[in-house]
Amino acid sequence: MIRSWLLLLALTVTGAAADQRPVLSLVIDDLGYSLENGLAAIDLDGDHTYAILPGAAYSRRLAEHAHGNNKEVILHLPMQSISSRTAHEPNALNEAMDEDQLTANVHSLLDQIPFIRGVNNHMGSHLTEFDFFMRPVMDSIRSYNPQLYFLDSRTSPRSVAHAQALESGLNSVSRDIFLDNETNLESIRLQYNIWLTKARERGSAIAIGHPFPNTLQVLRENLTAAHFDFRFLRVSRLIDERKNRPASTTVQQQHSRLPMPRPL
Repeated sequence: MIRSWLLLLALTVTGAAADQRPVLSLVIDDLGYSLENGLAAIDLDGDHTYAILPGAAYSRRLAEHAHGNNKEVILHLPMQSISSRTAHEPNALNEAMDEDQLTANVHSLLDQIPFIRGVNNHMGSHLTEFDFFMRPVMDSIRSYNPQLYFLDSRTSPRSVAHAQALESGLNSVSRDIFLDNETNLESIRLQYNIWLTKARERGSAIAIGHPFPNTLQVLRENLTAAHFDFRFLRVSRLIDERKNRPASTTVQQQHSRLPMPRPL
């Protein structure tokens, strides 16, 4: 009887300890261009989030596949970049649009991807810097579905997208790490380890990656082992957890000093 009680106590303590593991949230961007790479990304081990581009050849098929495999789907919303060298999506929101046009285009793009739980920006290093653009964008998302969240990809250090999303009444978070701004294996492995370190320091961290062969290789090599020390949560579940564990001032200050990628 005593042995059984001790075993139950040990299992209870182990379960409680597991609940305290840091949280990793992984978002794979730019799905829709390649069916093969998209399917490989969705097959990654863990509770991840998949940002799917509107209008790409395999977008709807990949959204349906992700949803069918109990993965979270979000809209990867194209926005104008500050860089003239960046490839521009033909359906991207841009500074020439007035508020009515922004609203119409946001609603049209939201309609294109089924099963979405949220939105994040694709590119947008220009548009996300201005509250007078972000306010109607966030209001449009909320008027379409107030249950959607917004993930600020933070393609600019001056992004106001997260703040405007919160002001519009949307749940919102910002990414912490880009895994593959540089696409060589060494750099991706370094960013992966920084992601884990940030999660240990803060309790959780959000990484964005892309369905590049090297990124998928690094993730396949490491995600399964990471389950021993971390929990993987889709972004919507991470938002729920952070509501109950607000970030400290120190964490927010650390977040503001994160290195930024090249403009997207």
